[in-house]
Order: sequence, then structure tokens, then C-alpha cells
Amino acid sequence: MMQGRDPLTKSKAELSSVIQRIQSENAAVGIDAQFTHAVIIEYLQQILRRLDALEQKQRQAP
Repeated sequence: MMQGRDPLTKSKAELSSVIQRIQSENAAVGIDAQFTHAVIIEYLQQILRRLDALEQKQRQAP
């Protein structure tokens, strides 16, 4: 089960902190690269949190 809100349901404004970190005014691409990267990073952060929780649970198991 996915924890947290699906990044694709978030607005660009909600992802602004990630976008600010990766923005480049000199890049010219045919897609909204800032939003796309922010979504990917958000997914990766969710995966990392889930993995951390699983590893913690495994360490505590008898």
C-alpha cells in the first residue's frame, strides 16, 4: 500500500520546494521538466520512507 499522497495528484505549487531545487532557466525541453522531475523525486522519497520502515521493522524482529 502506497503511503503518502500520489505525487501525480499534487499541483505544481505543492511541489514547488522540489522544483526550486532542480530548476534551470537555461534548459529548453519539450516537456515540463521541473514538474516531471519533482514527481519522480517525490515517488523516490516515498519509496525511501517505505524501505526505511521495512528495514526498521526487520531489525526489530526476533
